[in-house]
Amino acid sequence: MGVYETAYWLTDTWGMSRKESRSGVYHPYRPDLVSGRDHPLSPSSIAAVSRAESAIRALNASPVDLTDTEPLARLILRAEALASSRIEGLEMPAGRLLEFEALDELGVPHRVDGTEAAVMGNIAAMREGIDRAARAPELSVEDLCRINARLLEGTGANAASYAGRLRREQNWIGGNRVNPIGAAYVPPRPELVPELMDDLVRFCNESELPPVAVAAIAHAQMETIHPFADGNGRTGRALVHVILRRGGTAPRMVPPVSLVLATDRQRYIDNLAAYRTTDEPGSRAADEAASEWVAYFADACMVACERAQLFEARIDELRRSWRDAVRPRANSAADLLLDVLPSTPVVSVESAARLTGRSREAARNAIAALVDAGVLYQSAKNRKSNIYSAREVLEAFTAYERALAVPGGDTATERLARRVPQRPRRG
Repeated sequence: MGVYETAYWLTDTWGMSRKESRSGVYHPYRPDLVSGRDHPLSPSSIAAVSRAESAIRALNASPVDLTDTEPLARLILRAEALASSRIEGLEMPAGRLLEFEALDELGVPHRVDGTEAAVMGNIAAMREGIDRAARAPELSVEDLCRINARLLEGTGANAASYAGRLRREQNWIGGNRVNPIGAAYVPPRPELVPELMDDLVRFCNESELPPVAVAAIAHAQMETIHPFADGNGRTGRALVHVILRRGGTAPRMVPPVSLVLATDRQRYIDNLAAYRTTDEPGSRAADEAASEWVAYFADACMVACERAQLFEARIDELRRSWRDAVRPRANSAADLLLDVLPSTPVVSVESAARLTGRSREAARNAIAALVDAGVLYQSAKNRKSNIYSAREVLEAFTAYERALAVPGGDTATERLARRVPQRPRRG
C-alpha cells in the first residue's frame, strides 16, 4: 500500500533564515505500483470514462465540410503546450508566437527572452515527443526522458545538468526552497524512482482499461513520482497526449485537458492528494480513491471537448464569412489560402505560396485580395517582412483560451481563475 515514510533531513546550509536552515523530520510518499493488477472502477467513473471517450472520438471525427480536423488539431496542440507552460508560471500570447514562427521560416532574426524560449521549447517538445512516443512499439522511460529534455531546452544554463534524467535528489512541492520540512507534498525517495517509472510505463503498455482511464491513472502516478528535477507537470501532461494517441481514442487531436485542469487548479491538487491513499491495494477505500480521480479526469476531458467544439464552430463561421466577402474563384490561390488560414493565421508571401502550392506572385495577389476584404491585416511590428495575420482567428483563439480560464466558460459573468492572454488590440 502507499506509505508516507518518515525520514530525517540533516541540513548543511548556513546563512539562511532559522526556519530554512533547521534539520528535522519529513514524510516522502511511496506509492503503490500500478502495473500487473486490476483497477476496478465504480459504475459512475466507468460512465464518466465512456462519455469522455465518446466525446474525444467525436471531436476527432469532425466532418471535413465543417472545419478540417487537422487545422483545429494544430491550434489545440499549440493551446495545450501553452497551457502546460502557464500552469508552471510561463506565458506567451499566441499572436506573438505565430509571428516568431513566420519570421523563423523567412530566416529573419528576432530576439526571444527566456520565457518565450521556454514556451517555444514546450511546443516543439509536445509535437516531437508525442509523435515519437505515439509511434513507438512500446512506451519507454527513455521516451519520457527525451520529452522532458526537450521541454527544458532554453530554460537556463543549469538545465543541461538535469534535463531528461531521472532525479537523484529529493524534491518537494511547497514549503521553502532549502528543505522539505513542512512541504505540501514530498515525492518518493530518489532511489525508488527508477523502479516506479519502469512500473508506470509497464502499466501504460499493458493495461486493459480504456485509454482515458489509463491516461488518468498514469498522469496521477507521474505527478506523484515527480521523477524529474524540473518540468514534471509539463511532461505528465504530454504523457496524456501520448496515451490517448496510442490507444486510438485521439488519433488526430487531444482536447486541451491542461487548460481545464489549470483553471480548476485547487480541485486538481486536492484530487491528486486524495489519489495518494494509504489504504491497502484492492481495498474498497483504495478503489474508491482511484475511481474518484478517474471520474474527475474524465469530466475534465468532457469539458475540454465541449469547449473545443464551440471553438470549431466559431472557426467554421469565420471561414464562411470570409468566403462571402472574398468570393474567390474555385481552386485559386485565394481560395486555397482561405482553407489554411485557420491553422496558420499568420502568413507571409513565402509561406502562402508554400501552403497553397502556387507561385509567389499568385500568393501575393491572394494576400492583397484578402487584405482588401478585411480577412488579413499586415503586422505593424513586422511590416518589412511582409507578415500578415488573420486577426479574427487570433481573437477567436484568445477568446477560446480565456473561456477555458473560467469554470462555466463565460468570461463576461465569471472571474478568471488563472492568468490568460489579453484580448488582442486592434490597430
